[in-house]
This record gives sequence, structure tokens and C-alpha cells, in this order.
Amino acid sequence: MLGQKILTLDLGTSSVRASLSVQKGDRFQFIIKSAPSRGIKNGNITNLASAKESLSSVLNSLKIESSVALPNEAYVIVPGGCTLGYQVEASIEFPGIKTISHNDVNVVKNKAKDELLRIKGQTVKSYYEVIHVVPQEFIVDSVDGIQNPIGRSGKKLTMKAFIVLASRSHVKTISDLLKELNLKLKGVVLQSFASSYGIRQPNSYFNNNLLLYIGAGNTEFIYFREDKPVLSRHLPFGSEDIIDFLIKKLKVSRTEAERLYKEYGSAYAFNVNKEEIIHINYGSRTIKVPKILIPALIHQKLKEIFKDIKSILSEENSDYLENLSGVYLTGGLSKLKDITVLAEKIFKAPVTVPSLSNSEIGDVALSPIVGVTNYIVSLTDRKKLSDIKEDLTKSYEKTGSFFASLWRFITDII
Repeated sequence: MLGQKILTLDLGTSSVRASLSVQKGDRFQFIIKSAPSRGIKNGNITNLASAKESLSSVLNSLKIESSVALPNEAYVIVPGGCTLGYQVEASIEFPGIKTISHNDVNVVKNKAKDELLRIKGQTVKSYYEVIHVVPQEFIVDSVDGIQNPIGRSGKKLTMKAFIVLASRSHVKTISDLLKELNLKLKGVVLQSFASSYGIRQPNSYFNNNLLLYIGAGNTEFIYFREDKPVLSRHLPFGSEDIIDFLIKKLKVSRTEAERLYKEYGSAYAFNVNKEEIIHINYGSRTIKVPKILIPALIHQKLKEIFKDIKSILSEENSDYLENLSGVYLTGGLSKLKDITVLAEKIFKAPVTVPSLSNSEIGDVALSPIVGVTNYIVSLTDRKKLSDIKEDLTKSYEKTGSFFASLWRFITDII
């Protein structure tokens, strides 16, 4: 018997992906299709007509491949470049001792959201909306470290949380694009956050861990303490920037730069034989160069981006680097030869390109796709609040009806 169906869209720089995950028993089976990306750069839609054509193409492929009908609503992965992330704390007090309910958690969540927007000012409030409220811990009276306070009793409830906001205009553009394809926007999920759920195993526990997602057009990272995100950042760098760098330095065509990257690309030049010679094509002529030249150029660019990430971590909190216990690399660029070697030299910590939680999918570039499904499933876990439900399940359509209010009430009590 078929269970839940989840449609996930990833609007990438080089590829547009659509995934249908269908629950069968206690597992999900995935059908993932991709198409060349058009009208999309770094997750931003630059040409609506071209983006619609790319997305329509990949959805049609998915419909042909799937034996079940696609849902009429979709979750969309959003890049860190259109988001902001903050840690925040808020408290509510009760007239007397009471048993804490899900409604109380929502009240303190809303207070945290309001307090954050008040602190950040009208500009942030006008241009951004909350998409995730991830509890880091709850405090009931003086008892801290609580992961789920529902059912406990006390006079004061405090929540420390990591809140992610997304650009209103970006979300609206995505919603409009989906409407063109007769789809509703069910929710948006931060790419690096989704990626962390894509690599989570049943016993995973991220503590002083750094996760990097390095794609074609962007790099974003998220730092975890005690299994909760405390920092997320974005840098406009990806494999396309390495290709552009090769074009600029070698004065070659894009086709040739892509070939050189594919055939000789490596992140750590010191592991390459200095004596080996390769040929670079310049139209009707070729020249001989040491093979190490290609890895050396790639090494240079990746070293810069890794050092930029270190600087951000150090400026935010020196403890992040001092206590760093491990780094996880995901995204398409994580498949580059010897990238873990370079990363370990820079971060001074063990570096891993992890397997995905779904063993049937071997491509680490798909970690956000797999992660969205895992994340949505985690929202139904009564024992552990991974996110405050309303933030992901709210409708992006303007309903405001009695039935919408009734549904919000029902989701509160379940």
C-alpha cells in the first residue's frame, strides 16, 4: 500500500531536478529526473519563461517515469544566498504551574519570531519571511537542555532557536513559477539544512561539525552544535567559477575548460606528477603543458574559498574552529579528486564525503533532494521537535478561509 508522496524541486545553476519520493512501508523510494538549467543562476530565476521550460521538461520526464500521479504541490530547495540565519531566545510565563502543550510551544515560537524581527528592524521584516524555526533547546523554569517540553509542567517556558528567513521576493517568484505549471508551493527548505538531513543516518549526531554544500553556482555551509544548527552562511562560488577561472587563465574555450576539468581536475596539486605532460587545444593547434597546471589552478581557487569559510567561522566565534570535530562535504564539487585532502589541510580536522541516508542513491550531489523527504518525515516525530510545524506546512496561497483556520487548529493539536 502506498503512503505519503513528496514532490521536491531543486532549481540549480547547471541542472534542474525533480524528485518524487513515495512511501512504501517504512521506506521511501525515489524517482529523480534532471534537465539542463535555463533561466536560473545560483537558485535565482533570471528568466521566467526559460525557467518554466526547464522545469516543465523535467516534470514531464518524471511523470513518464512514475507509476503514480504527481502531487499538485511541491517543496522547493532554496539556496543560502536568499536567506538569513540567526540564533534567538524567547520566554513566556504562565499565571501558575501548567502542563505545556504544543500551542504553548507555538506561542513562544511566535514570540521569538517577533523579537527577532523587532531587533533586525523594518527592512528585514518587510523583505524577509520566516521559513524555519529550529529549536536548539527548551528551558522549563530552571531545567535546561530539554529537547521537547510538551507534557512537562512549569511556570516559565524558554526556547533557544535557530531561525532562517528567506527573501519574500524569491519565494513569491518561485510560487509564481509553479503556478504557471499548475503546482502549488507547499514549502521551501534551506539547501544546506536539507543536505544535512540527506546524510543523516539513524544514529547521526552532529556536534561541532561543519557541513559544506558546494554546487555549480554556490557554496553554503552550516555549523552544528549538539545536533542543532547555530550558523549558516553562503558564498557565491561553485564549480562554474572554477571553469570560468580556467578559461581566464588558460585563454581557452568553455568546451576545452570543461574537458580539462573533467579529465585532469584535482583539488590537491601536490599529489600530481610534475613530469606528466598533457595537451591543451586552441582551435586548430595544441600546446604541451605540465599536467599539474590544471590541478594547481583548481587548488588555488578552492584554497581561497576554504580560507574564506575559516575566516567567517573565526570572526563569528573562535570556538567553532578550535572545537571543530569534523567536516562533511556534499554537493557536486565534493566529488572532485583529492578535495578531502585539501580540506583537511585547511580546516585541520577530519573531512568526509558521506554516503546518503538512502543507500540506493549514490550521488552526494543529491543530498538536498533526499534530505527534504527526510526532513518532512522528521516533522511528524512527536518525541523530537525538529522544526515548529507551522513554518513548513503553511500555505503560500492567500486563503484566510474558515477551513484554513480549522486546519491550523487541527495541526496544532496533533
